[in-house]
Amino acid sequence: MRSFPSLGKIGALLALIALGILVVGIQDLSLKPPRASLPQQHGEPDYYIENARLTRFDAEGKRLQILNSVEATHYPEKDLTQFDSPLMYHYSEDGQVWRVVAERAENLNKNDIYLEDKVIITPLNPDSAYLPEFFTDRLWVDNQTNFAHTEDPVSFISPSGKTTGKGFQLNLDTGLAEILQKTQGSYLPAPANQGTEL
Repeated sequence: MRSFPSLGKIGALLALIALGILVVGIQDLSLKPPRASLPQQHGEPDYYIENARLTRFDAEGKRLQILNSVEATHYPEKDLTQFDSPLMYHYSEDGQVWRVVAERAENLNKNDIYLEDKVIITPLNPDSAYLPEFFTDRLWVDNQTNFAHTEDPVSFISPSGKTTGKGFQLNLDTGLAEILQKTQGSYLPAPANQGTEL
């Protein structure tokens, strides 16, 4: 003769099912899982940091560079760090500050930073409202020489006009910027002095 499970066993099974439903119900499913699909092109990452901030200093302890990122992922096989939505500030010896933003960046061999997609370079001068901007798709920054360069098309936009060309190099210490080829520009005429007759 077959016996039926006792009421205690049925009650325990129902309690486990209810507990499982409760656990699933209280989870916040709106949060994305951490790095659900990791890219494999650089090997397996050993860590990633959300809301990352990397600050570099020179031998005397002066701040040289700050790199903020929504997320930073490190790949030990190639000693490569990738940054999502980077915002970089580069400080020159004479006090000039450069702001560089992009969609992505890579820190190669601890010295070079490669930025790509919607790169915008802006010199920040607290004593002036004049904020020109350089736009390009890719930019390499050499932290040993403090030079930035690209071979891609570049646009320079300022309050007085726009210059376009191909190839760009920038000395981050001196502020000397040069568009290398196919340079074209359009500029607004200087406003005439009010109250004077011509």
